Amino acid sequence: MATLSAIPVVLQTQIIFINTRSIYEIRERASHMYSWTALVAAQISSEVPFNVVGSTFFFIIWYFLVGYPTDRAGFSFLMMGIALPCFYTTLGLAITAMAPNAEMAGNLFNFVNSFLIN
Repeated sequence: MATLSAIPVVLQTQIIFINTRSIYEIRERASHMYSWTALVAAQISSEVPFNVVGSTFFFIIWYFLVGYPTDRAGFSFLMMGIALPCFYTTLGLAITAMAPNAEMAGNLFNFVNSFLIN
């Protein structure tokens, strides 16, 4: 269920990543001001707070209102609320880095995601 909250975030960030990558390739690659690693690290680290906030809201609704036991809530939140959305964001940005445009990135991510959900 937590994957359902991470997938729209990834699909929205792919367009931003494509635009940022285009600016990097045109302006920053020739000047060698900063490297590709810095660009990707900045993109991933800027998505972590959005993942945590969005997943916290989704986790509270999904876990506590359904009535799951509260003795495992901390570990479940760590895995479903923090680790899984960060994994999906990193995977989505890795797929986007290989794609030529946002449409192809969305199609590739949905294709890879169809193997992960089952």
